[in-house]
Amino acid sequence: MEIKFSFDGNAFLIVLDDNAAAREFYAMLPLEFEMSDYVGKEKIAHLDKRLSLENMQGYEPQIGDFFYFSPWGNIGIFYEKQPPYTGLIKLGVIKEPKEELIKRLRDKKQNFKAIIEKHSK
Repeated sequence: MEIKFSFDGNAFLIVLDDNAAAREFYAMLPLEFEMSDYVGKEKIAHLDKRLSLENMQGYEPQIGDFFYFSPWGNIGIFYEKQPPYTGLIKLGVIKEPKEELIKRLRDKKQNFKAIIEKHSK
């Protein structure tokens, strides 16, 4: 499953993992979010509906990961390294163009609107 993440006239592809939370998120699309910065390492947005934690385990986050943080009900993208944290679930990873999106997210200081929608190949 692939999704398109768009903001400020730019579109990027994210490949979703094959897990219950990612499938639930995919079924909710399209969605529009107000993204904000968190600790200078990730862009996050609140998700109105909680995602499934079925068979989910923690993981070692990487730059470019698309994630769900279950304690707060947030989705986000890491643009800097973060340590593992209980309740952090990987939903997918930026496919293309990864370096360009990471740079744009890092440089974006204000909140911004983002649209996430299903992408068909």
